[in-house]
Amino acid sequence: MQDYSFDENIETARTIPSSWYTDRKFLDREYKHIFRKTWQLVGRVDQIARIGDYFTVDVAGEPVVIARGADGVVRGFFNVCKHRAGPVALDQGNRKTFICHYHGWTYNLDGTLRHAPEFEEVQALDRCSMGLKPVRVNQWGPLLFVNLDESAPPLESFLGEIGIRTSEHRIEKMQWIQRRDYEINCNWKVYVDNYLEGYHLPVVHPGLYREIDYDQYKVETHRYYSIQHAPIREKNAKPHEGNRRYTTTGTKQENTQYYWIFPSLMLNIYLGQMQTNLVIPIGHDRCLTVFEWYVLPDTETDVNSLVDFGHEIQEEDIFICEHVQRGLQSESYSQGRYSVKRENGVHHFHSLVNESLSRKAE
Repeated sequence: MQDYSFDENIETARTIPSSWYTDRKFLDREYKHIFRKTWQLVGRVDQIARIGDYFTVDVAGEPVVIARGADGVVRGFFNVCKHRAGPVALDQGNRKTFICHYHGWTYNLDGTLRHAPEFEEVQALDRCSMGLKPVRVNQWGPLLFVNLDESAPPLESFLGEIGIRTSEHRIEKMQWIQRRDYEINCNWKVYVDNYLEGYHLPVVHPGLYREIDYDQYKVETHRYYSIQHAPIREKNAKPHEGNRRYTTTGTKQENTQYYWIFPSLMLNIYLGQMQTNLVIPIGHDRCLTVFEWYVLPDTETDVNSLVDFGHEIQEEDIFICEHVQRGLQSESYSQGRYSVKRENGVHHFHSLVNESLSRKAE
């Protein structure tokens, strides 16, 4: 694996080494030091609307269950029985208790142990210590996040001022409408790199390039997130060739904003709707991208058109990201350089990856 020293000066910096994208063992380090120590989007509030509703999810290789307890409180737990590590919940549904699918140990929805069959003769069984291990859960708008690290900063630290800056969009009122999944043959960081810069728009996304005022496109970085400002191009502005999907109305919502939250969550907010894009590593050279769309109940946006347009853009991104992954494996490539004007978002992302991995010995 290549040695690397991050350069905070983008004018002289080199990108992270190609081995960080291609080494099979590197993902284990990222799971441990990045994904299990940061806030991960796991689902939606409407999935646990009623008491007893639950769903299961994998978080960086760890099984987790989220449920709404009898007291109405939403809680998260490692989906691992304290007896012999069996699962206490499968898929999703509604239950009054969790029952291990291995030996039938029963847990209340608050994680406490309720019944351990045929354990009457076991001595010194501390039932309090045998409850399910909790996982931190937090809500933002219609979204649910978990963090496996008990000492990690709160969700608010990662979101920063995103809630304030998006208040006009009324995200808390938005409703889920659709999901699309894409499995891509590239490292998760290749996809994030690609998202974090508009530099490739003129070449890779001619349709999107017609919609966006590329000259005004800029990336604003913060501690754990960045914002890409991409104003919609005036209808009569060049380049105007081809059909347009967006038309300007003179409202603030035309200032389309693309939020990225470390390490792999994107929020695309515009025209009365929000699209979440979660990048999940499933191998050192493969990732799953999960797109979900949310809209305001009173929106007049043609959502189907936006979903189809998003699919078109995604197909273009998949094409280039898979080719980049192959290029990163070439003996001819080791590191690249950053465009000072267009790739400060990528430089910021690489700084956070390097920072997280540098803390591995703590």
